[in-house]
Amino acid sequence: MPAVLELKWMLIPFLACLVLSINHVYLGIHVIARKVIFVDLALAQIAALGATYALTLGYDPYGDSFKVSLFSLAFTFVGAACFAIARMRKERVPQEAFIGIIYAAASAAAILILSKSPTGGEELKHMLVGDLLLVSFPAVIQMALLYGSIGVFHVIFRKKFLAISLDPEAAEASGINVRFWNILFYMSFGVVITKSVAIVGVLLVFSYLVVPAVIAQMWSNTVRGKLLLGWLVAILASTLGIVWSFYSDYPTGPAVVVMLSLFLILSGIAYYIQHALDKGRAIANTVAMVGFAVLFFMTLSLFKKTEPTDGPSKLTPVDLLLNEVKQEDEARQLDGVTHLGEMHDPRIVPALTELLAHTQSEQVIEATVEALGKQRDPRAIPALQHVAQGNYDDFLKLSISKAQLALGDPDGFVTLIKILKSDEAGFARHQAIELLESKSGRKFGYNPDQPLAHNRVALQRIEEWWKKEGSRLKRDPRTAKFQ
Repeated sequence: MPAVLELKWMLIPFLACLVLSINHVYLGIHVIARKVIFVDLALAQIAALGATYALTLGYDPYGDSFKVSLFSLAFTFVGAACFAIARMRKERVPQEAFIGIIYAAASAAAILILSKSPTGGEELKHMLVGDLLLVSFPAVIQMALLYGSIGVFHVIFRKKFLAISLDPEAAEASGINVRFWNILFYMSFGVVITKSVAIVGVLLVFSYLVVPAVIAQMWSNTVRGKLLLGWLVAILASTLGIVWSFYSDYPTGPAVVVMLSLFLILSGIAYYIQHALDKGRAIANTVAMVGFAVLFFMTLSLFKKTEPTDGPSKLTPVDLLLNEVKQEDEARQLDGVTHLGEMHDPRIVPALTELLAHTQSEQVIEATVEALGKQRDPRAIPALQHVAQGNYDDFLKLSISKAQLALGDPDGFVTLIKILKSDEAGFARHQAIELLESKSGRKFGYNPDQPLAHNRVALQRIEEWWKKEGSRLKRDPRTAKFQ
């Protein structure tokens, strides 16, 4: 039950996916009808290139997010104009070829720019998969309002947009200025892409635009039917992907992408069997293909590389991971820390505390704090107490307090109280008060949905309890509570 209750912290990512689904499925139907499957991927990459270029001019993606978004939007509008012009009446070269070339060029340019950045690997990862878990509720509201306005624009001019997507020749014959409306379509499309890429990355944007629309195209012949089916698929895949990522500790964005792909595979199999002349043979073929795939991967697993067992210089997995932690590359540090957290060796805590002492990366600090909490080694307490004094965001402070309390350090309550005193903590306050009350076994009447002014009395109770009991608190290993 506690694990189920913790799912509420995935509510905001789910709302973000819901907003993305409603808007992107509709645009995806246009993309499929126009047969420009990769236009969304290309525009997403162009938007990411605009943000990357802004970094080279000294803009901070977090502190100057609005200005960075303007750069992305400017790049996207240029790309949208190029795509609109590239759609010719009589194509000697398919428009998809131009789209592919622009995508490759934008990707290469972004990689060249990021190669000069000290955190280029992380920035490239963010560009591809985004930070769905870190999206805030105000960002979801802003996204909903923006997408809603774009949706109203498309509803008002839906006949023209559908006409030039479904039958551009007939639309032109009826007197519609196809090139003009194409430019408007791609520009509105570009606004959506710019916002989406900044939040969830290129891969999830592409998947939301294409996968539900492709599945809907298989099973429906009407625009309304495609919309309803596409929305259903996107929402179901988002829900299952988020739940899967939560319980399996996988990145949320890639998990949703994989779930959408599984829906597409299952839909393709069902479509193949449904329309086969000999359904029995179609089922047999499907079973055979699945069997071959299983056998293929099982056979490949037999060729797993084995290290020689003799020789004094053989390194253990812990040795290799400890070497990763000592590297200057942030991505290698993160990889090493994440795996070390699941292992137990007396050398792990000293190595992680040393890393915690000199790293400046909040991502590395968060991963290291979580790994130290899993070690259950009291030698990590001084390092955690020191890092708890840092000026970090409230969710990182929450991770630090969890690690402190997991190791039996009552000073973790001090870190929680700091979060509860912050009006800017937002949803971190919900988790902080739940953790404080569960570990202390007390109720203080603190309401995280109310501003600090309404919680003044509750905060006084918490501080009085800490002053009176704090120095005597000991963690009960059986209940994990402090008494």
